Parts: sequence; C-alpha cells; structure tokens
Amino acid sequence: MSFVIIPIPERISNKVRDTLLSPQYSHPASVAAATGYGPCRSCLKKFKAGTEERILFTYNSFENLSDLPLPGPIFIHRDRCKTYHGHQFPPDLVDLPLLFEGFGDESKLINRDKIDNENLKIQIEHIFADADVRFINIRNAEAGCFVARIERK
Repeated sequence: MSFVIIPIPERISNKVRDTLLSPQYSHPASVAAATGYGPCRSCLKKFKAGTEERILFTYNSFENLSDLPLPGPIFIHRDRCKTYHGHQFPPDLVDLPLLFEGFGDESKLINRDKIDNENLKIQIEHIFADADVRFINIRNAEAGCFVARIERK
C-alpha cells in the first residue's frame, strides 16, 4: 500500500509568517526561540532549541475533513522552510514520541496507537486495512498536538 505524508498547507504556514495570526481563527500567533524539538509542522524537521525561532498558533487539522473543528496549538519555523513532500516517513519524526490516530467520517476516532519506530510502514498499512479509516493523524504523544496527516495514495 502506498501512502503520503501531508504537513500543514504551505498557504497556511506562509500566511502565519506574514501576519502572525492564525489564518483559520485570526488568533494572534507568538514567536519565541525554540525550547524543544517540535517538530515544525511544515518541513517536519526538529527545531534546533535555542538557535531557531518558531511560531506558535492555533490550527484546525480537520479543516475540509469534518464539520467538527478540533483546533489546537502547533509550531512552525519563523523563517520559511521547505514544505515536506514525500511518501516515506519523515526521518526527523522517527525517534519522536508520537501516536497514530485513525479517523473515519466526521472525525470519528477509530484507533489510536503509539508508533512502532521499527515497523512504521507495516503499522500504517495495518491501520489503513480498516476500510472505515479515511486518514491517520500523527500526534505528539507528550504534548498531544497535531503533527501531520497520512493519506492513502
């Protein structure tokens, strides 16, 4: 089975950087030096704590996927970065404490599992084997926030 990893849309990242507002909610965004690994929800790379600035803002990862909004805080690099495009699991995410959440229609949670770093592809295929799963959200298992989405290709 083929799948694609989808970070937040580039139009949202760029709008936040330009306005320092959440484009979905108009909530103010804040800029500060990175104090943790993140990761950036655009390039899907870890932050360099103490040396890179990051923007914290409110993001609804269910936009256009469900009528029920489920907003939460996420980080992106303050400076523009190359948006992740790929079919492989992003290398900077492999060793992070993450969860896979399989969702069905109208953001119905079907399953939630800690990622198995050594069997990621098999784990993703197993989740998608359930025909009711429309997409998988990757979440930070420590902070609980959205990281990226996985869709069937």
